[in-house]
Amino acid sequence: MMKLSTMLKVASTVNSEWRSSIAEKILEDWDYDEGSVYAFRYSANFLFVFKNDGETYFLRFNEVSERELSLLDAEMEILDYLAGTSLRTVRPALSLNGKKVERVEVENGIYYASVFKALPGKQYEINELEQDQFFIWGKTLGKLHAEMKKCGEAAPFNRLTWRDHLNSAESFLPMQEIAAKKELACLLNWAETLPVTQENFGLIHYDFELDNQCWEDDVAGILDFDDCAYYWYAADIAYALRDLEDQKMTNPLFAEFVTGYESETMLDADLVEQLPMFNRFHDLMMFVKLLRSVDIPDSADHPEWISNLRKKLVEKIEKYRSSFERLHANNKELLK
Repeated sequence: MMKLSTMLKVASTVNSEWRSSIAEKILEDWDYDEGSVYAFRYSANFLFVFKNDGETYFLRFNEVSERELSLLDAEMEILDYLAGTSLRTVRPALSLNGKKVERVEVENGIYYASVFKALPGKQYEINELEQDQFFIWGKTLGKLHAEMKKCGEAAPFNRLTWRDHLNSAESFLPMQEIAAKKELACLLNWAETLPVTQENFGLIHYDFELDNQCWEDDVAGILDFDDCAYYWYAADIAYALRDLEDQKMTNPLFAEFVTGYESETMLDADLVEQLPMFNRFHDLMMFVKLLRSVDIPDSADHPEWISNLRKKLVEKIEKYRSSFERLHANNKELLK
């Protein structure tokens, strides 16, 4: 989730027809059909849909303060690598300058931008999937991890690690977030005990939920490698299935996902037992992202949609904060 101040700055350029002069200005570095550019979504990035020669593409951009160019370049290298596999993944489109990432200065700021050709297919909600589709979902993630394992040390990609994420969270958390700081220390101690091998640790997608997939003919196409990072592969299972209430083999949907995964690559059974801890790790990272995102005060001057979004994010922050306090309620000296 980007800062709300950044979101508001770009959203204010979108008119009642969902068009934005800023998005069209950025797209001057690519070809596009005039009058085809529309706002699609604002979340971690700005996403606009458009046509080029009648084909559908997506423009993704964000302020340079929100992203590191080296990490974006590494994401493109990963997509290039995966293009040579049997996986169906999103592909970047070159700009008129022959680049996959452009740094564009417009009237309200400087942005890093990329364009991706749309993957055809259907997107599902988790309650819409049949049991056999959980097998396909898991199989696709297993195939992705199998391809990552082939890289070994020959093609290391410049992406962040779990430790980078914790270090960043530690630097950002305010002193008054005592329970969250205790949770961070707990997770660091836990993660440092986990084994690291080429089979159980490597580059994960990090956000392999259904909204980052397009399904066509029972093949799941993979979108959005923006968050990929170095973790234990089991973490990707926890994060992909975080909307599934019971992440245990006694749940037939979870078991089907794991069976599909293991049809493509090995899964460390001991790390599967650690899925609740990986979910706690994810909760802490989300808490920090949300704290950072809510950077504007509540105000009657804001558009209704941003006020409603801010309220929703604050409620989520409070929910995470309460969960940390419950987890560490016995550490009285830390919760004074």
